[in-house]
Amino acid sequence: MEGLLRAYFTNENTAYDASCPGLALEKDSALTAFCEAMTREDEEPLLPTQIYVGMWRGAHIKLLAHILAAWKSTAQHPLLQIQAMNMEGVTEDTASFDRVMAVPFHAVDRVEDIPSLDAFLHVIGGARGLLTLLGIRCTVGSQVVCPPTRAQCMDAFNRKHAAESSSSILTIGARQWTKHVQRCLNGWWGQNKGSEAAKNAIAAAKIAELLDATVWMNVHGLPNGPVVFEIRQAEGYGARWGFQGNEVHFRGFVEPYMENGHELSWRH
Repeated sequence: MEGLLRAYFTNENTAYDASCPGLALEKDSALTAFCEAMTREDEEPLLPTQIYVGMWRGAHIKLLAHILAAWKSTAQHPLLQIQAMNMEGVTEDTASFDRVMAVPFHAVDRVEDIPSLDAFLHVIGGARGLLTLLGIRCTVGSQVVCPPTRAQCMDAFNRKHAAESSSSILTIGARQWTKHVQRCLNGWWGQNKGSEAAKNAIAAAKIAELLDATVWMNVHGLPNGPVVFEIRQAEGYGARWGFQGNEVHFRGFVEPYMENGHELSWRH
């Protein structure tokens, strides 16, 4: 399955339409960016023990291959495993989820070559349906853009906050952690104390914890801002990265959604 997907997303099969019509992406630039992001390899793959718990390591295409292979072998729809999230103030657009859930088993069971794969992608709703199958949620403002890999997210998190000439070793992620930790009175984020090295270690452990426990992911646009990749664990704690193509930067941590969150500066 992975070989078939790789041939499709890298246009290795020149006998077929190289525009990947099943993805339903109108602009060539959007198609190219989506396919490149799907096949990006930047660390050894490690799939989560549960499909929709934790952000996977390795290329997105490997998780997709795992999901489709499991669907074909068990005849069980993979989206039955996705965890429902009730976040106050956030309304999911379930149109894509409902469409993919309605796909009959024979549609995926017939996938064995490039044309049948393209037909399957058309049935699930193109690139949007593919993201849904990968566990990426859809809300108002969601974008049909493939998210960065886990390795890209960690690289952005671990970059130095200060200029290279500075003696400070505090990372961008740790800097954001020191600014955010006081927002939660129950100590969920830990305590802001110790050396810069200690803060880097605490922040790195916290982001790894979030990535390992992720059950909700979204790619959306912020008002007057960039495209953002957002993750959250079951209680609603999470993190955000802004990205454009291969340029990824860590934006900060987020608190669980709450009523009047902005007015309260998300302190709870």
